[in-house]
Amino acid sequence: MEIEFVDTNSNVPIIDIRYPSDYDSYHISNTINVTRINLLKNPDMYLTKDREYYLLCDKGTVSKSCAKILNALGYNCKSIKGGIESIKN
Repeated sequence: MEIEFVDTNSNVPIIDIRYPSDYDSYHISNTINVTRINLLKNPDMYLTKDREYYLLCDKGTVSKSCAKILNALGYNCKSIKGGIESIKN
């Protein structure tokens, strides 16, 4: 359920689930910013069950728990291990 950033596939969308202010201060290009709350509240608005997604948060903990919930609902999500903090360093 976790993946290292270096192992991500460029064809898989990365959803940054942090707050917009955190996203605006630093983010990876070509990512989509959808807060965790909005993603969990309305997953069908952002995800399809026939596609894989990578989730990104600050340190990887929140995205991992979010991926677990979404996977239990039938989606295919992986958390980027270590979050944005591991990518920035």
